[in-house]
Amino acid sequence: MKVDIAVIGAGTAGASAASFLAPHVSVALIDRADVPVWRIGETLPGAAHRVLMAIGAWQSFATAGHGAAPLKVSRWGSDEVVELDSFRDPDGAGWRLDRARFEADLRADAVARGARLVVPTTVLGLKRLADRWEIALDTGKTVSARQVVDASGRQSRLVRPFGQRRIVMDRLACVYQRVRQRGAADPSTYTQSTPEGWWYTAMLPDGYRIVAFHGDSDQPSIRTLMREGPLAVGVQTDGLADEIGSFEPASISSPQVCAANSAAGSSAGEGWFAAGDSAIALDPLSSQGLFNALVTGLEAGEAALAVLGGDMDATQAHAARTGRIWQAYAAHHATYYGMERRWPTAPFWRRRLGGHSAAHASSR
Repeated sequence: MKVDIAVIGAGTAGASAASFLAPHVSVALIDRADVPVWRIGETLPGAAHRVLMAIGAWQSFATAGHGAAPLKVSRWGSDEVVELDSFRDPDGAGWRLDRARFEADLRADAVARGARLVVPTTVLGLKRLADRWEIALDTGKTVSARQVVDASGRQSRLVRPFGQRRIVMDRLACVYQRVRQRGAADPSTYTQSTPEGWWYTAMLPDGYRIVAFHGDSDQPSIRTLMREGPLAVGVQTDGLADEIGSFEPASISSPQVCAANSAAGSSAGEGWFAAGDSAIALDPLSSQGLFNALVTGLEAGEAALAVLGGDMDATQAHAARTGRIWQAYAAHHATYYGMERRWPTAPFWRRRLGGHSAAHASSR
């Protein structure tokens, strides 16, 4: 198969890039999953409306029945409960997504606009030719493309041999479970800090509640949570237990763990662009992961299209723009973690106080 641009990864970032590009050039959207499955990470701010409009995905999103997220509740820096509603946000309330539905709709929008969906298949590697890429698939087939957008996720190494460098800020990991909630739907999201890390819980549109703990992957708390389950520990935690409320014990899922570290990689090089977690992976505390994926997917698509049109400055411009996003995020990250001063000697907080992002960043 020959196309102008191959987008590797059909999640939020990849589908965003493909949906923007498809009306203008030939696009292959490649993914190892035949259909999207549920994954943790379900909040989207109101500002996403503008991006969804730009990639032609707003209509399907608006009719999908995603839940509103008008209220954020937290215990952070003190035991006092702080509420932040969407009234002060000019973009209005965000959403709690059915993420599998969201990503399936984004794929469908990209295909409807002309992208060619290549699933299920795994990319084995990239080979750079004089003016094209050869993308080897595990099916034995290849895709030939003039430009590549790598949107294959946080662990991607596809463009490392072609100049991408990556910096990892921290060792954050997330352990989570889902459980069916009893009682009325709760539209709020809740965050609470503890000496070992921080908790997050929210009710999903399907009636399940997610309960998640975030801590450093090398600390005993993560192993404890994997063994006992976040829900069992969460219902014994003051404050959090009230937010979790009543649930159906038979519906509790097995504990799962995922990487949640902050990381930044080069976002552009000769013939390639990176988007989503392949470029910038954000701490879930920011609640910006899916929004970042939409935005960087759109911007990678815009830059790749500009290069095809002869604008060779677009590569550096995209890299500089992504760098500014990372710098703003890193400053906000340090500020928000710096608000919690109750446990300065606890390993989790000690690592994040006093310029953590500069002192502890490492290359991988």
